[in-house]
Amino acid sequence: MGRHSQPGSASYLEDLLSHLSEQLCHFTQARMEMADLYEKMHSLGSQKSINSDELVTTLEAVLHKYSSKFHHPILGRVEESFQTEVDVVTQLLRCQAQVSEWHFLPALLSLHGANSKLTAWGQLFQRQKETRKHLFGGQSQKAVQPPHLYLWLQRFQAALLAKFSFYFHEALSRQTAPADMRALTARTTPDYHGKISSFIRKHDASNVSLVFDNRGSESFQGHGYHHPHSYREAPKGVEQFPAVVSLPSGERPLTHWPNVIMMMGDRAAELNTLDKVVHFYDDKVQSTYYLTRPEPHFTLVVIFDGRKSEKDLHIAAFLQEISGSLRNSKPFSTLKPGSKG
Repeated sequence: MGRHSQPGSASYLEDLLSHLSEQLCHFTQARMEMADLYEKMHSLGSQKSINSDELVTTLEAVLHKYSSKFHHPILGRVEESFQTEVDVVTQLLRCQAQVSEWHFLPALLSLHGANSKLTAWGQLFQRQKETRKHLFGGQSQKAVQPPHLYLWLQRFQAALLAKFSFYFHEALSRQTAPADMRALTARTTPDYHGKISSFIRKHDASNVSLVFDNRGSESFQGHGYHHPHSYREAPKGVEQFPAVVSLPSGERPLTHWPNVIMMMGDRAAELNTLDKVVHFYDDKVQSTYYLTRPEPHFTLVVIFDGRKSEKDLHIAAFLQEISGSLRNSKPFSTLKPGSKG
């Protein structure tokens, strides 16, 4: 603003308005770039896999570009709300990428950071009141309804919490009693652990496991958190394919593991389509295997004693439902107001 303008003078007000107008133009440009990004995210809802890292890079570029472009004290609330929005979206997408790499602590911190900011954001709506004047006099107040984006971010966070709770179930279950862990996971939507346990009981499955392929991952050290400077020899052989979750016993079925790994290699082309359910019967161990791949590093396996039909629609439907949900792309299809997931 003009260096010699005095507060209250016409030139001061003119400089102030010019300054604010310029900054509001930057804000409008920033909002347009975010709208383009949300449009792109919405279009990803029908895809089998989403590159969350690429979306995070785009968000960080937007934040860097506009971080000091509408900083005037009068626009403080505008800047703060924009920063909060971008931070929450970034942390949730970063969490999605980190869970898909089975990185416990980074995913936990991203999820916690997003939750803290969403909670603070939600409290603003609770404090704001909307006054309505009635036709025949009098007035009433009610809390302001949160915007669609905020509600969508809440749902996306809930989906990520459910996935996080499933992928890191073993590490989390060490921190509490089994009954408390069941009660906590039952509150997630969906409750993957509960759904799979119910499927095992209903269909008399021998085992359901989620297998992580850590080949090529130099930082892999196993379940949960490990000190960054702790040393562990790189896993070899079957240890390159740990069970993320294995139900009902909690232990992977060792006698079946070589078969599982063999099929993951031999049927990789089919599994990598991310919607194919692969079937295999081994006469030697008298067992039937079904495999599908929710995302590149993870394979969902169902094992039955005896022979089961390849065309068993209930088993295929269950695997496709769980796999599609773990992929976590469906929430993107509801990002646009009025759209149906």
